[in-house]
Amino acid sequence: MIATPAALTRYHEVVQSEMRAAFPDVDLPIYDMARYGLGWLDDQGRPANASGKGARAALTMLGAEAISDDPATMKRAACGAAAVEIVHNFSLVHDDVQDGDVERRGRPTVWKIWGVAQAINTGDLMRELADTALRRAISYGATAESVLEAVRRLNQATMLMIEGQYLDLTFEQRTDVSVDEYLAMVERKTGAMMGVSLSIGATLAGASTAQADALDRAGTRLGRCFQMRDDWLGIWADPDALGKPTDADIRRRKKSYPILYALGHAPKVARRELVDLYRPDLSVDGADMPDEQVDWVHSLLGEIGADRATDEAARTEYEAFRDELESAHPRGEAVADLDALAIFTLERDR
Repeated sequence: MIATPAALTRYHEVVQSEMRAAFPDVDLPIYDMARYGLGWLDDQGRPANASGKGARAALTMLGAEAISDDPATMKRAACGAAAVEIVHNFSLVHDDVQDGDVERRGRPTVWKIWGVAQAINTGDLMRELADTALRRAISYGATAESVLEAVRRLNQATMLMIEGQYLDLTFEQRTDVSVDEYLAMVERKTGAMMGVSLSIGATLAGASTAQADALDRAGTRLGRCFQMRDDWLGIWADPDALGKPTDADIRRRKKSYPILYALGHAPKVARRELVDLYRPDLSVDGADMPDEQVDWVHSLLGEIGADRATDEAARTEYEAFRDELESAHPRGEAVADLDALAIFTLERDR
């Protein structure tokens, strides 16, 4: 098992503190629904510890470190980290509604407990709380110009993320999705938020536009790498490490990178059978793929080297991340941490 990078935990408490500070002192249940979505409470309102890994928050803090070692800078960056982490979690609340998922991080999803309408409300509220968290950077000495630029970047990334989710949903109704289309979707849905995580931290630390843009591109590449690895794990992971059965993505007919690779590289007869197994009407119906067909898909992917191709695609994105990072001319102290986080993304087992 690959070790968790220290950067994922170093700033956890300070970022969580800023996230909590964004909540107003208002006694309405919807705020506890948001706290539940962030992993702070259970469904009875009792304290819980079910937050995510905080990778995007860590990227924001490292983006600031890449520009400045001023302690005041890190306080401002924590506000940006809080914002991107809240936005990420708002997107998960809405994703669970759209996908019909009943469990996340081992707990019932927000919509499963409080219903679809209130889950939508909760996600909307979290998006506004993110802006509140970001604006708090002014209280730590951030200039109005830097905060406005950070807000602009976050809004743009959020729109791209939603565009990506739209494309992902439309792909469920198609059998002719290309790898290039899929990567363009991933760049929006996953890459945009990882890109802005780095660039917001840099912006609040006083980076030039060129530096912030380079870090944004680096984070976007890292997001693509993250998704490639996620797609690999969804089929070939050790089930004990992953915490769920292998082949889950095949059973749910998810059009992940390995499947799209197979649609472009499988022999003609096998490709026709694969297209038939991934028909949109079967995906909409919601029935899992039978074991015999799962085994056939798994065997086909192995025969054409889809596992190797997916891993190579992830490594290509990692190398592109390194190139973009170097072009930002980051401070040396931050480079090792960013590289460790990127390698963790590339080689994680869950």
